[in-house]
Amino acid sequence: MKAVLEFTYPEDEANLRHALYGTKAIHALIDIQMAVRSHFKHDADPKDVLEKVRELTNTALNECGEE
Repeated sequence: MKAVLEFTYPEDEANLRHALYGTKAIHALIDIQMAVRSHFKHDADPKDVLEKVRELTNTALNECGEE
């Protein structure tokens, strides 16, 4: 299978960026899922869990140039 994505720049810049960084977003979601699972497994404070989610989310967004 072959797929070709076509964007009109700069009008579609946001869509282009989403296509380019989609893999990083998936990996970030997996990291968040694993962190939450680990924290709950060890009866962590919910505030600690939320802080870890925030940290992982911010890192992922920074890597994608969204923040």
